[in-house]
Amino acid sequence: MTPSSPRSSRKSREEPPLFIRILRLILPFFATSLLITTAYLFHLVHQNPSDDSDIENFATGQHESGEANSVGGAAIRHKMDLAHFLLRKFDKEQTDKGQKEAMESGGWKGGSEENFIKLVKKISSENGEESRHGNKTEARGGSNESRKGSGGQYVSANDGTETDETSVTKLTWQQLQLKLVDNNLLPSPIPLERTSRGFSGLPPDQTPALDGSRRGHIHCEDTLPAVEGVLSSMLAFWNDPPGTRDMDAGYPNVEPHPFVPPPLSRDEAKNPKVSRRRYLTFEPDGGGWNNLRMSFECIVTFAAVMGRTLVLPPEQLVYLLIPHKNDTRKERGFYDYYKLNTDLQRRVPIITSKEFLELEGGEDGLVPLGGYNFSHQELLRNIANGCEHRKLAELYCGLLYDHYVLHGLQANVTSEGPPKGCVVFDVDVFNFGDAHISKLSPEMTQRIKTFCREGESTRQPIYYNRDMHDSKVVHFKTIDLNWRLLVHHYAFFFFTDPKVGNYYKRFVRDFLRYHDEMFCAAGKIILALQYEDYLLNGLPQNGDKPRSSSLNLDSELVGGYSSLHIRRGDLQFKEVKFDSNQWYQNTKEIWRANEILYIATDERNQSFFDDFRRQHSGSLRFFDDYRVLAGLDSIDPTQYGMIETIVASRGSVFAGTWFSTFSGYIVRLRGYYGMSKYFTYYSWLDRKYAMHHWTEVGYASVFAREYPVGWTGIDGDVFVDNDNEGERKENFMDRDEMDKIKANAASRLIYNSVSNSRRLDESNVSGYASRRLRSVYERFFVWAT
Repeated sequence: MTPSSPRSSRKSREEPPLFIRILRLILPFFATSLLITTAYLFHLVHQNPSDDSDIENFATGQHESGEANSVGGAAIRHKMDLAHFLLRKFDKEQTDKGQKEAMESGGWKGGSEENFIKLVKKISSENGEESRHGNKTEARGGSNESRKGSGGQYVSANDGTETDETSVTKLTWQQLQLKLVDNNLLPSPIPLERTSRGFSGLPPDQTPALDGSRRGHIHCEDTLPAVEGVLSSMLAFWNDPPGTRDMDAGYPNVEPHPFVPPPLSRDEAKNPKVSRRRYLTFEPDGGGWNNLRMSFECIVTFAAVMGRTLVLPPEQLVYLLIPHKNDTRKERGFYDYYKLNTDLQRRVPIITSKEFLELEGGEDGLVPLGGYNFSHQELLRNIANGCEHRKLAELYCGLLYDHYVLHGLQANVTSEGPPKGCVVFDVDVFNFGDAHISKLSPEMTQRIKTFCREGESTRQPIYYNRDMHDSKVVHFKTIDLNWRLLVHHYAFFFFTDPKVGNYYKRFVRDFLRYHDEMFCAAGKIILALQYEDYLLNGLPQNGDKPRSSSLNLDSELVGGYSSLHIRRGDLQFKEVKFDSNQWYQNTKEIWRANEILYIATDERNQSFFDDFRRQHSGSLRFFDDYRVLAGLDSIDPTQYGMIETIVASRGSVFAGTWFSTFSGYIVRLRGYYGMSKYFTYYSWLDRKYAMHHWTEVGYASVFAREYPVGWTGIDGDVFVDNDNEGERKENFMDRDEMDKIKANAASRLIYNSVSNSRRLDESNVSGYASRRLRSVYERFFVWAT
């Protein structure tokens, strides 16, 4: 091979192939473009982070004009558009399916809103209905008449169509969701990390038990994810999961305590005969549902403290809970109402009476049946499947309960007496016996004495001891009038260690809750009420801009209506039963003009409310108004009362019936939700402002009312002797003054939370979570002030 000359070699190096030379020219342009694009995207992301802003944009309608705050906005818009399409498709399918039936029945089961309005107008004209709004007062944007068109309709803020006032209660759930989503009326969900609720909560540095917790969630089968997220924010008063400390409580390597047994594994919880062969049996209270609920909360707490497997009583008829006529299953049990989930059963394994006899009814069992003849053994097994509390009944529950007592220990505690008692849990008394009672500190002795009062009388302190703890089977005869537990759990159990006492208050709050289906039905009614309020008070008038671009709600998504519980029926306290005119006169200053009032009641005669209706300028709404929208006909009617407690608990202002445990539970739920005490009243003038002042347990009846110590500051580790709202000098004030006080109090609460969150951030404790929490508080601060 002939070597090339130096000149020719040098030329080949200086002149590479043509495509290489072209690449050298193009690559700098690509590199420059990539650098500029990267810098621009970096600027976008850091100038408008995609925290909660995209959700807020959808709530305010900015996405329609392309003003989404972040790059992620396009993805959210795509998902929302897809959700709109699917919901419209479903609604159309339902409409087409029901077209024939609707024509045959003369009803309306789909189609356009225009057709729906025509039908409502037709029905109204046939019934001769007129507007119920007397005393039309110019308030919050004018009277009802000033917002109505010529035909009595309200002008829509969004599409110019007319919407009859009554149409909201006639909508289907799918139609209501479309209106809320299409018109961007849904508020932003509350951040999951914000687990300290409103006025009941504490600053983050005082709630180590909340570290690792998240707000609870409810799942609704027929609901868009965006709507479900809002319903969860509104209605889930519990935390799921609870804080890390609560989840691990009782482990030997964490913080062992004799009154907080360690949790079982999931597999252990399914086999209590091996993992926790100590049982608690009980009889259900003989009163109405809320009496059963109060007793059940005490029983579950007892089982948790004692480290026992809980044996549910047989299913049986429950007073005033009436199933459908065609329902062949008349009896009910606690599983029908409570979500007794796996996390609860790791603390308290729960089995049925039938399972208990199968596990422990043999020769080697703790409640052996061998002492009876074959026919009586079969009778007890049949009773375990379902029974009646009637001595002449074929399946009399008492025979099974007597069998439990025969082989176990009957608990000697009662709220009724004689003697009435309160249960005290003290570690030293438990370990060393009653002789240590005299060694308790003077401060603790005084706390126990104060706790165990009941008005002018005194309840007897019963110290939890080894005898009750060590027995293999303990039975509570709570259906007997002398052994009832008609008392709130937090008013019956006193823990000398407040850290443990607050743990069990959270335990009841977080685990003893109703099934999601009940919260879903309640949420549908609540959103319908809030949407109707928007139509009445949030729409433009005479060409003005809308008063609100979304539902008018506060930081805990409360608003749009207020509520009452008017108890009639079999209530034996005649002093609190009066006609609707007296109800209105006793409460009139706490309602806004034109405000929608939701009335939970057992009064079936609608004419009873005519006097109230004539004097209040707003609409009155009742449970049956939402039979279609909430799908009530497909729900077990024995659950209706539970659903109504949830709806009533979310009213801006609530007025209840004194002595009613139904009203009492509504008040407690309002406490769990963090609502201001000044927005809760009773209709009986003697107790109208009872909830406005801090009251210790034992000041009065332990069942006729709830006490704020049951929900205030329970995420902390110390005794709670007051709330963070303070006292006001005057009880009477009108609604505007009430709202101003609430706003000022909320602003102080939020300012303190923001300041505390900053301190946490600066000390690098949960930095990311505290920054998100602070941003939410700072956005809400504008509303509160």
